[in-house]
Amino acid sequence: MKKRVFLILICALLAAGSFGAAAYPDANAAEEEALVSSFESTGADVLESTISCWTKLNCRFLSMKEIEDEMTEITRRINPDRAVTVRSAEDDGQLNRVVLYGFKNNKVYNVSIESAKKEEAGETHVIVDISIDKSYRDLLTEKQNIINAVQTDESSINFSSCIIGTYKGRLTVEESDKKAEIALQSINAKKIESISAFSTGAEGYMMSDRNRVNIQLAIRYSPYEDKTYIWIGTPPIPVEYREIIH
Repeated sequence: MKKRVFLILICALLAAGSFGAAAYPDANAAEEEALVSSFESTGADVLESTISCWTKLNCRFLSMKEIEDEMTEITRRINPDRAVTVRSAEDDGQLNRVVLYGFKNNKVYNVSIESAKKEEAGETHVIVDISIDKSYRDLLTEKQNIINAVQTDESSINFSSCIIGTYKGRLTVEESDKKAEIALQSINAKKIESISAFSTGAEGYMMSDRNRVNIQLAIRYSPYEDKTYIWIGTPPIPVEYREIIH
């Protein structure tokens, strides 16, 4: 569990800025395909891939019963082999949340529906995180599964994907730089910032300091495991999503 939390945090640290899926509805498949192509060029051993999304369900404050009914429908569509549901509600009545952990083969599903009370009404969001162990082959399939599960307009869903790989031992600075260069060149990407790049092979993008960004890459060594990790993600996790899961 600690290792998984560590990897999720690293993927979150890769993110900066916001990405609007609605602005580029035709670019989603290209982004995932670019991510896979970039990772494959690095020669790293795949450790895990993740796909996350968040979307607004409605503009109402839902009761726990209403949230549980919504979760039942989403769970039925995802159809995990086994699932554990955690129910929580804050004492002040300002936030209701139901969280489901589902498992199917090498995949872990984390689905959260949370409803916040506002001054005039409320707001309910659905947040889905899927982790695929030792593979990235099903990223596009799981993306479609999310769309089917939440049953809302795809253009209103914010997606973020990440592939995590490893190398044995510690790469030299020169080796790390070469791996990063190959990863970016494979998708015609130009480095913009220390961990950010823009690829013409991934049509969507966000703006960061007046520059277009749609790929983020980082390489870090872990002395505890004597492995070098590489993370490649697209697009950056939206600011609004990070605020929801804070």
